[in-house]
Amino acid sequence: MNYRDQFARLSKLQESGDNEECWKEFYTEDFVRRITGLEPLVGRNACREQVQHFIDGLTGSPKIEPTAIAFDDENQVTIIEFRHDFSHKEYGEISQMQTHVQRWREGKIYEENIYIIQLK
Repeated sequence: MNYRDQFARLSKLQESGDNEECWKEFYTEDFVRRITGLEPLVGRNACREQVQHFIDGLTGSPKIEPTAIAFDDENQVTIIEFRHDFSHKEYGEISQMQTHVQRWREGKIYEENIYIIQLK
């Protein structure tokens, strides 16, 4: 499978704002997400709810600037690094670097590790 193409399809769907379809089409039901400093979230629905809660708390449009992307088709891994600046009603003004390591199985992401470095 070509994970560059899968990632492009996922990104296009995310940009469209159809988050429900993103979760159904690109994440397994047993999806696990680990974020620096937080307990792991298990299950597509738990992760979807966490993301929706975050989106609902945004007080403006976030700025996301990709800085590096890598694809390993043999090991079924994508790695995305980006700068993320946002304003949130719970967290305030945030500027951070994030690296997402996504592991794929049968065309869907089953595990994602997110490493965060706070910039300010």
